[in-house]
Amino acid sequence: MAGQRTYEDFTFMASTMFTTLGYDLMASPRPKWQRILLRGYFLLCIVSNCYEASFVTYRILQWKSVAGSPSKIMRQALHFFYMFSAQIKFVTFMIYRKDLRLLNQQLKDLFPTDEGRQKEYNVHRFYLSRATRYVLYFYYFVMVFMALGPLLQSCIMFLIRYGNAEFLYLRIFPTQLSFNTEAPLGYVLGYVIDFTYSQFIVNVSLGTDLWMMCVSGQISMHFAHLANLLAEYCPSVEREEQDRHFLGSVVRRHQVILSLHKDLNRIFGLLLAANLFTTASTLCCMAFYTVVQGLNMEGISYLMLFGSVAAQFYVVSSYGQMLIDLSTNIAVAAYEHKWYEGGLRYRKDLAIVMARAQRPAEISARGIYISSFDTFKTSMTITYRFFAVMRQTVGK
Repeated sequence: MAGQRTYEDFTFMASTMFTTLGYDLMASPRPKWQRILLRGYFLLCIVSNCYEASFVTYRILQWKSVAGSPSKIMRQALHFFYMFSAQIKFVTFMIYRKDLRLLNQQLKDLFPTDEGRQKEYNVHRFYLSRATRYVLYFYYFVMVFMALGPLLQSCIMFLIRYGNAEFLYLRIFPTQLSFNTEAPLGYVLGYVIDFTYSQFIVNVSLGTDLWMMCVSGQISMHFAHLANLLAEYCPSVEREEQDRHFLGSVVRRHQVILSLHKDLNRIFGLLLAANLFTTASTLCCMAFYTVVQGLNMEGISYLMLFGSVAAQFYVVSSYGQMLIDLSTNIAVAAYEHKWYEGGLRYRKDLAIVMARAQRPAEISARGIYISSFDTFKTSMTITYRFFAVMRQTVGK
């Protein structure tokens, strides 16, 4: 079994996604020169993102430049939807960053620190599983591969055919910028902009999902602990007042967790609802573009991207499903424990607890989107149907 974990172990990957962009959400104490470097790099990422996102949007508006070519349409649409999803996530994250910081601190205060309580809470169960970590590693590997692939391909082809061919000047994105990127200095500048822009949208997309998974995982852990406490408790008629006191403590802790869940929903609900449409659209464009490209290097890279984005969507949905299941487990535990051995007032109080716990805690945006396996299945079905229609429309 793994050693004792700290709360920072759970938030490490989520924090790292934004720290590597130059933004330290928790404002960790650092030397002044490190803070200056981080802020400078964060500013560079913001500028690159705004600059290239504007050209991606402008390219979409220039319909005549891509009309008649299904491959160009799908590739531009893919870049637009992926960019648009990252912008929504970033804006939402920055709006609620102070609320997220406060929620994170509240969960940290509730986190069990000693070994005995960590066993009682079964802390290791709610750490990122090995399969989840592999999905995240694969996702980031694919993104790094796609970011460095064009540069490596240009260099390799130039070296292989040295003296017989010009440098290819391949870039990460096909977006035409406001300067010539097929000259040495222009290519270097364009690739720096492409790379920082790519890192920005990848880290924001993955980082916001990781923060949601971290927070919802912690809340799920507290729901599970309350269910275990209730399931293992043995009431008795002789100590009815003590039983009611125990039940009162469970209710108070339940209310605290529900309050934290409400904050979670407010911070991430709208973000996930907006992400549903863009993720489905991105997956559809990836699938179609992969079929159009065939089994060349670019087609294989987009096929890998499709698998990694679908896996990321599944992992996010699994945390939403876990929150639903464990929040309703309190009602199950109340029903299955030996309530019939308790006094009449204890049983009446328990009925109120069961009624409240039967309503699942969900990550949703006013009921528009609920993060769960059912939503994942529905989204993938819609994506496939839309892909089939588009493929039939262009005669594939």
